[in-house]
Amino acid sequence: MPSYIGASGTFSLMKNLNLEKVFRTIVLEAPVSRAEISRLTGLNKVTVSNCVKDLLATGLVDEEGVVSADNGRPPTMLMLSKSFGVIIGMEISAMATMVVITDLRGQIVEKPVTDPRVYTPQECLEYLDNMVKYCQEKYAWTTAGVVGIGLALPINYNQLRVPDDHPALPDWKDVDAYEMLNSHFEDIPVEVLATSAAGAIGEVHFGDADINSCLAYIHSSMKLKMDVYQGEETFSSYGSFIGRLGHILVNVDGKYQPLDHFASVKYIVDALYDEGTSPYEAALDIIRRAKDNDPAVEKVVDDMLQHLAVAIHNVIQLFNPATICLAGFMGQIIDRGFLGKLVEKVQELTGPEYPVPERLICSKLGLFGVAFGCISWIRDNMITYRFE
Repeated sequence: MPSYIGASGTFSLMKNLNLEKVFRTIVLEAPVSRAEISRLTGLNKVTVSNCVKDLLATGLVDEEGVVSADNGRPPTMLMLSKSFGVIIGMEISAMATMVVITDLRGQIVEKPVTDPRVYTPQECLEYLDNMVKYCQEKYAWTTAGVVGIGLALPINYNQLRVPDDHPALPDWKDVDAYEMLNSHFEDIPVEVLATSAAGAIGEVHFGDADINSCLAYIHSSMKLKMDVYQGEETFSSYGSFIGRLGHILVNVDGKYQPLDHFASVKYIVDALYDEGTSPYEAALDIIRRAKDNDPAVEKVVDDMLQHLAVAIHNVIQLFNPATICLAGFMGQIIDRGFLGKLVEKVQELTGPEYPVPERLICSKLGLFGVAFGCISWIRDNMITYRFE
């Protein structure tokens, strides 16, 4: 019988795959015992014990006391280390720049940053350069200082050419962000993600979505975007919401325009504010006014909900996700008293065979869900960075 053990390096590969399984289980289930890891992963206890030994040696994982057991010796619980280092998560949208810095457990260690400026590539590089130096000095007491940087941009910038004549970030058009950042930060892992993909990952790690179920993540700074998360993978697309669901056009006053023109934050901003108004300031003002039950805001948002309900109905028909999460500025607006109305409108379209109230939610991560997703991505790949 031929051997399944191949050329040199195969045993190392298997070891790293087992390390990834054990580490990811600790990420998702902590505090968790070795015995529970063995049960959840299907790895034998010796393999789990050896993997945990390696993780403890690197400082990625800590033993955190014991919990009581019915009989025998109480198991020692494992958690991600609070002292391993910090991760920088950054989102640059068409409206603002948001930054979150956390430890390995996802606990915020620096006050989150919301900057109404939309950073250019050079401004992004300068900001991150200064932030890395600041964190390396302030967190010099940790094992590894800054252990990763995650950046999210409105489209998939792993592709060098942007198929959009009007990109959300004109200054980033045709910029290879991944190459730019990795060539600059040679000793720090850097990842570049699409905004909606990062947001979906953040929601299943830090929000209310179930990591084991299908999630449709609908995000809007200005245009409407969507990502589907299922089976530990995300499925994104170029451009706006229509790029994911086909060219859905809406007839308004005899003129056909894309659905996401009307089912977006941009529609609300354009209806209520002058052209020269900062979209960021306008969106924040809309959130405040919605909370105060401003009738002008309520009318425009209600008009927008008619179209957003159609978009969500299409999502349900195509993917039937367990959870549909509204996030970003859109989620913040809807969460100010409009979720019930939206549920009713969607339910009218879907019918009783597709119950809506249990699956439609607003993100509880505020405006930082995408940045948290960047942190999740860096953390999930920590074994690759440390053991490759």
